[in-house]
Amino acid sequence: MEIKYKKLSKKFPAAKLKRFFDESRPGKTIVQCRNIIKFSSIIIGAFENDKLVGIARSLDDTVYAFIEDVLVAPEYRKRGVGTKIVKMLCEELTNKKIKIISCDTTKKLVPFYKSAAKFKYNPNNVALYIKNL
Repeated sequence: MEIKYKKLSKKFPAAKLKRFFDESRPGKTIVQCRNIIKFSSIIIGAFENDKLVGIARSLDDTVYAFIEDVLVAPEYRKRGVGTKIVKMLCEELTNKKIKIISCDTTKKLVPFYKSAAKFKYNPNNVALYIKNL
């Protein structure tokens, strides 16, 4: 099957997002999922048929952006899905003229972010960032 990628609208069903979280990272409530959709500046989704298999989202203030919830369903990992959604998200943020894109991560995932979107690494706080100046 082919995986398709797209920017999610504010009308994306919260129940569908909750189902994805329940399968990938349990613990989000339906209210939290509604708020994720409502308050995220951009959400990129990866779909196989109609099934959500990966997401990446951002929060921004038009100058700085923070990437949150980069998540791929376990059976779709190591297939380039995470790389593609992070790249798409960073492209969308760059198109919005965001100056600095950052994310917090674990040391284990630093190579992923560095390869996915050319993030730079600050070892003092395990933050990664891209400057679009």
